[in-house]
Amino acid sequence: TGHHLAGHEVVGAEDVASVVETGQGSSLLYGELLPDGVSQLMEAFFVNRPDACRAGSLLELGMGTGKVALQLFLSLPGCSVFGVELAPSRWALADAALRRLAEAVPERFRHEPVAEHRARLLDLSNGEEPRVFDIVCGSLLDTPIDILAGASAVVMEVCLPKEVQRQACRVLQHCQVGCRVVCYAPLHGMVEPCRLAPVRLPPGATDTSALLGDGQGGLALAASWKPHGHGFAFYELAETADAAAESWEQSGAEEGARIVVDTTGCPSRGRRMKYTDDAFCDPEGDYAWKQGDKVLVGYSWLPFPDLGEPGDGPEGGIDGVMWMSAFIVKVADDQFVTVCYDDDGTVEDCVHPERIRHFGARRDRVANS
Repeated sequence: TGHHLAGHEVVGAEDVASVVETGQGSSLLYGELLPDGVSQLMEAFFVNRPDACRAGSLLELGMGTGKVALQLFLSLPGCSVFGVELAPSRWALADAALRRLAEAVPERFRHEPVAEHRARLLDLSNGEEPRVFDIVCGSLLDTPIDILAGASAVVMEVCLPKEVQRQACRVLQHCQVGCRVVCYAPLHGMVEPCRLAPVRLPPGATDTSALLGDGQGGLALAASWKPHGHGFAFYELAETADAAAESWEQSGAEEGARIVVDTTGCPSRGRRMKYTDDAFCDPEGDYAWKQGDKVLVGYSWLPFPDLGEPGDGPEGGIDGVMWMSAFIVKVADDQFVTVCYDDDGTVEDCVHPERIRHFGARRDRVANS
């Protein structure tokens, strides 16, 4: 990503297993907002609504090592924070950081283990009711409804394949009216009804325009992979789906530069190998793998209708074909597969089954041609 990040380096077998076992396919590809980006995020969440940070909690769904969530907690004295992370190793780094903070400043902070893979940091400077920073190791899709309903802002800076994007969109429908949401990829309209609306610019806005993005659902924030600003989706929960649709219609009619938001949602090595899938026909018949199986996934820049076998050729495969080790996360009804690569935890969805081979077993069926 251009920065030395522990959240990428710590990924191990337990983290990959967490993706495979949930069957949800959340990618472990790692990046994070830079400190300047977090400051921009706070401005975007709370500009023109200063009471919002006291009216509800702030959620980070997919918090990584917790640096962004902790900066938010320390910078917003009236706000409690709830963070969720799927990868156990990254959650452990976040927990260790909270422990160190409590040990360094015991007169202000106290660390409390709540349960296995759940911990809490209390800010005792808030009087009789300490502010709370909860961190949970688990899936963002399992975030309790009451926590979602009480949120004034949500940041979801995480890469998700399409099916999980749809589930995440459904989860966000539980948020209260006015809750602002920042996502890595566009989620609006992925389920019906959908209350995700663009954060609109105030009439005649000038000085607040950059803080509120483009007024059409885009917001640029400094990130580890793009320090000058990556385009995120930026929403506000409308009262109804009809109100959200009207807001999108109005924003689309407005002039002005738009911030480009990455629509892929789940960057992967596989998506760059576009010619691999283009050469295949639709899957036919049944395939022999299931969730949790370890397999090899083939790639090629060339439009081969058959990738051969990993053992073909002098270097483990025919010229122009590469094979990567992965686990099956999910097999869709149409036989396309979501896989998680076991070297770095990145996820690829919509993998054609003719790109997949079992370890040590040659195919007993003829490839499509």
